[in-house]
Amino acid sequence: MLTLARRRARLAVVSLVALVVPALLSAQAAIELVAPYGAAAGTPAARADSIASMGDTTRALALLDSAVRKNPRDAVSWYYQGMYLWAQTGLRMRPNVFPSQKMVRMVAAADSSLRLAVNFAPDSARYHVSLGRFTLKSGYAMARAAGRLQANDGIDAAKRVGDMATLAVASDIAGMFAWRSYESIGNRGLAADGRRVQLSGNDNFMRKDAGDVVSSFLKKIEPPTGTESYDSALNHFRTAVGADSTNLRFSRHLYMTLAAKDRWEELLSVASRRSAQFPVDYQARLARGLALHRLRRFADAKAAFDSALVLMDDAEAERLTRFTRLLRPKSMDKRTPTTDSAQFASLPAEQQRGLEAMYWLMNDPLTLTAENELRLEFLARVTYADFRWTDEEMELRGADTDRGDIYVRYGPPKVEITSAGNTWTSSEFAANATLIWEYPTAVFFFDLVPSFNTARIARNDQDYVNRVRDALPATFDNIATTNMLDTIPVRVARFRAGGDSLDAVVAARVPLDSLVRNTPLDRVPVDFDFRIFDQFVRVQGMESTQGSYAPDSLTERERRTWTRRLGPGINVVRVEALQADTRRAARGTVRLNPVATTGFAMSDVLLGSKPALADGKNAAGSWKDVVTTPSVGAFDKGSSVGLVWELYELTAKQGNGRYRVAISVERTERGGPLGFGVRVLDGLGKAVGRPQQSRDKFTISFDRTAAASPTLVDYLSLDMSEAPSGRYKLRVEISDLGSGKRVSRDTEFSIR
Repeated sequence: MLTLARRRARLAVVSLVALVVPALLSAQAAIELVAPYGAAAGTPAARADSIASMGDTTRALALLDSAVRKNPRDAVSWYYQGMYLWAQTGLRMRPNVFPSQKMVRMVAAADSSLRLAVNFAPDSARYHVSLGRFTLKSGYAMARAAGRLQANDGIDAAKRVGDMATLAVASDIAGMFAWRSYESIGNRGLAADGRRVQLSGNDNFMRKDAGDVVSSFLKKIEPPTGTESYDSALNHFRTAVGADSTNLRFSRHLYMTLAAKDRWEELLSVASRRSAQFPVDYQARLARGLALHRLRRFADAKAAFDSALVLMDDAEAERLTRFTRLLRPKSMDKRTPTTDSAQFASLPAEQQRGLEAMYWLMNDPLTLTAENELRLEFLARVTYADFRWTDEEMELRGADTDRGDIYVRYGPPKVEITSAGNTWTSSEFAANATLIWEYPTAVFFFDLVPSFNTARIARNDQDYVNRVRDALPATFDNIATTNMLDTIPVRVARFRAGGDSLDAVVAARVPLDSLVRNTPLDRVPVDFDFRIFDQFVRVQGMESTQGSYAPDSLTERERRTWTRRLGPGINVVRVEALQADTRRAARGTVRLNPVATTGFAMSDVLLGSKPALADGKNAAGSWKDVVTTPSVGAFDKGSSVGLVWELYELTAKQGNGRYRVAISVERTERGGPLGFGVRVLDGLGKAVGRPQQSRDKFTISFDRTAAASPTLVDYLSLDMSEAPSGRYKLRVEISDLGSGKRVSRDTEFSIR
């Protein structure tokens, strides 16, 4: 233990850290705020403190035991003895964990010593506060519930003597007692006929129907239960912050309480005042970011989160932004390659950074806006989870708890309700509660022990939760931005361009009608943005333009085409459109995995209008010598479907290369008219090959001979004038008749 002088110095350092480098106080630091001090020189407590400070707690306890035997009303010695015994228990108690007999005796002795200190010195606010915190840390729900009286007595005693520091601690403890009462009784549901959710043995319902079944017999009580406990907690936390605004724990508890009820304007006001008072308090900036994001002030939220991250140390910033929280925690299917958290952790640091940047790029709703709304939502979720479920007594960070994990992955639940009893049986541990979170895609059950700030995934539900996280690691359905986005169909065809480069032909079809409809303007401006990112998320090609459109004259979607050079590795193509006044937007994203740039292969198949040689060309040396209007794969009924591709490094014999072309077209939608007609036409419009056709599939193959060349160009058209509307699968397969090697490309198109 610390001597008086050292303890006061430590308290000064703690206060300085709270102001200069804010961080959540650990359980050990928090206990030192109520540790024994102030024993008069020469008293048994002072001598014991000196002995304990040198590491001999056993001898210090023996001295105190002798002192209280001689003077049973020695409150100071009882208090010191209780605090030393408490420290030896390890300071943390787990719910309903049955310790050793030695530990039981030590806990009981600590409890008795602190209670005797309070009895013999009823006006000592510090003694009441220490006993209240001790019961708050108890491993038993009933003991925790009883501690509220001690905290209230501490508040009264602190007010009588004007001890603001102790008043703040006592108010915070009283607030936590009230809050933990709210946790177990808030949002209670009334069960019909005493039914309870059971997950033991054979479930009493199919999991896919869990939400419907639970709602059929469990109705949330209105007005919601727990309001009195909630209001009590909020008032106590406000008092604690008012009495000691420098304490991070007190502020976090206030943020927690406001966020739990979506009181975003109040949270913003509180956090903004603290940010102004303590400019380097990153926790207040996180609270501002959370509130601003929930108020849909995305630009301000980004600034708040960015400033908070700058103020953190590297370890805390890494913990907060760890995007592996959104990956599969464990791959459930060994046949499916996944970038789950374990695989990600095994990668080099540079590759980890690249994958993380690529993840957020692919999940950025619009690069036309300055903010990545989904990453902001991720930061808001982690911040909320840390505020809401951090437990200092158990040294648990909220985002790392079971509830925190589910919340970070899937966001706020659609329905949150608690039910009496647990999910094991209808009778066992009836005093416990079941917390139910319902989402559109899943229902999660947590077992919640009253008076504790923790809830665990239901004991018999872990396998189901693992399957959910494997099938759907994360969603962002709660972000309105993602629901407002229309889709831009994008099609990319790649051709070799020498070295390890590729030429990409990008076709897009922008839904202008959805962007400008019902706009009270004669001409509506629309911003267009085209970008290509490489595997390191660097922009390798960008084009931004603006068009102006009359809403009443739009008859079809805007067709756009770009040609850009790609480097090796993964490339991402993004096409976006934004009507800034209405915030209506559309987006198309295509991730292009690496392809071989040497050896026998074929390019992607470029779909478009009927292809023909460019003017002045007698033969096609590359795809650029063929004229066609690239398409995203949507064709009007009665039109031709043009195909252009290149073939690379065909085996040459006697100056020629011989290869076989096999084309198949298959309907992916059944029903409607039986059969369909297809003809394959060459560049001169002549039919080639002998087709074979069934009810829903057309195939044809034919051989070709061409002068040996590193690159051969083929272009054909499919006459589908007799084909019904619908979706079709297309396969083009090339066989090198010289080597026997084969290569193919699959794609889809539709006829409207």
